[in-house]
Amino acid sequence: MNRFSKTSSLSRPKTAIATAVLLSTLSAVAVAQRDPGVRGGLDNTGGALETKGIPIPHPPLISDNPNHPELKVTDNEKLLFQEGILRSGQLESTCDTCALPPVGVGDGNPVNDGRDIDPLFPQNVFNSNGLGTRYNADSCFICHAHPTLGGSGGFIAAKKGDVAMNPSFELAPHRNHRKNVVPSFETKFGPIREVRFKFNPDGSRDGGVHALYTTVGDVVDQGNAACDAKQPDFETELKKGNLSFRIPLQLFGLGLIESIEDNEIVAHHDATAGARGRFGITGHANRSGNDGTISRFGWKAQNKSIAIFAGEAYNVEMGVTNDLFPNARDENPNCATGKPEPNDINRTADNADSNQDFNSPLHELPDWQLFFIMMRFTDAPQPDPHPSFSAQRGRQLFSQIGCNLCHTPQMKTGGTTGDAATSAGGAFAGSGVFVDRPVNLFSDLFVHHMGPGLADDVIQGGAGPDEFRTTPLWGVGQRIFFLHDGRTSDLLQAIEAHASNGNGRFGPSEANAVIQQFNGRSAADKQAILDFLRSL
Repeated sequence: MNRFSKTSSLSRPKTAIATAVLLSTLSAVAVAQRDPGVRGGLDNTGGALETKGIPIPHPPLISDNPNHPELKVTDNEKLLFQEGILRSGQLESTCDTCALPPVGVGDGNPVNDGRDIDPLFPQNVFNSNGLGTRYNADSCFICHAHPTLGGSGGFIAAKKGDVAMNPSFELAPHRNHRKNVVPSFETKFGPIREVRFKFNPDGSRDGGVHALYTTVGDVVDQGNAACDAKQPDFETELKKGNLSFRIPLQLFGLGLIESIEDNEIVAHHDATAGARGRFGITGHANRSGNDGTISRFGWKAQNKSIAIFAGEAYNVEMGVTNDLFPNARDENPNCATGKPEPNDINRTADNADSNQDFNSPLHELPDWQLFFIMMRFTDAPQPDPHPSFSAQRGRQLFSQIGCNLCHTPQMKTGGTTGDAATSAGGAFAGSGVFVDRPVNLFSDLFVHHMGPGLADDVIQGGAGPDEFRTTPLWGVGQRIFFLHDGRTSDLLQAIEAHASNGNGRFGPSEANAVIQQFNGRSAADKQAILDFLRSL
């Protein structure tokens, strides 16, 4: 029984047990429907690419394309992916001289300061040096650890054998004795929450991320001793209802999603126009303001590409300036003393003193770009290979009640091979890995009005204050928290939250008719749908 289960019968009073026995003799309608829980459990993986007793859930997408056997994956693609894993798991410090020696390609057996370094369990050793004055996390792994590196937000142990918990509750804020106050909305076993302010004090819209923590008090970086940055007054803004929360999403399969052509997305949307009309579902693309193509990443489909997401995450979440976001978010001269800006850029040094030598093509690329490569070459979440009869039936019911009208089960990547057929793989854009492949994402990649119940009052591009992208459902069986703000760990509650009547300011949710269909089904039908979702 996991920590999100209902109260154990061992702790219930006898009257409650008697009631439960009585209910068990009644109709299944009263007791059958429940979220079966996280597939594979909640155990911390330590970042490894496999889980004890469970098949590797998300292998790299480094395999020859079955639809195009003439297209071969190159060794460079494999090596870049592997280096991307190392960079994505590394821990950020605030300066080059205050970190332990770096871990990287060509460093040999990574043993520093008498400790073995496991780059896939990176909680204890610093091997990158760009942490900004303000940050939410000091490693990509902080937000993307469950069920493995590249997953969604989960629980992490400070060291092997410790109890795993929300890393934003203890690890990230207090590393190196930093003097941060943990906001009340970051709880020990709750979701990792990024926070945005809806409005500025003058009433104008804000919508930007306000970093939770600062490097004040870091005892390792003596050059940062005078740093006087202050955390925002989150508690006051929380009481005013001015905070909007976001939780991390899984990064699996993003290269496949990026390779879906706009025409494919629009065609699937157009094909369901009649059925959507009967359900009151509209939806529209959030398009790039620069080239007009469909944006598809993030809770509101606000990011055009994985590369943009990677560069933004490095700067917004970790304060690491880079080629895409070269300016520090906090330019306080008393902090980040001696840190070069932009920090994470292409390496040109002729030595490895700060892990920036130019001797290997894998070292030339900056960390943020290798993070992007890791995301691009990580395979999609794998469903349960042996779904139960109930789960198989639930897949049929999923479409019967209209869930598939937004959660499109499958699209395909583009079919153009370019020069890849003659160049044995070629560069990323021409790689056979992404050509003509099915993408079982369960999303239309459009944004929809979700009503006042889910509205966050944040506008991003063409996505309004109550609009969200249809979250891909692949991998939902292994997610711990649901909805954009992580308000629930119960999949049934997450489904019910999709229904919301208009309140004058926001219209009704486009999902209302579908949820009405769900609620009208028997408990056995609802359970089957829950079982199906947890099998994904």
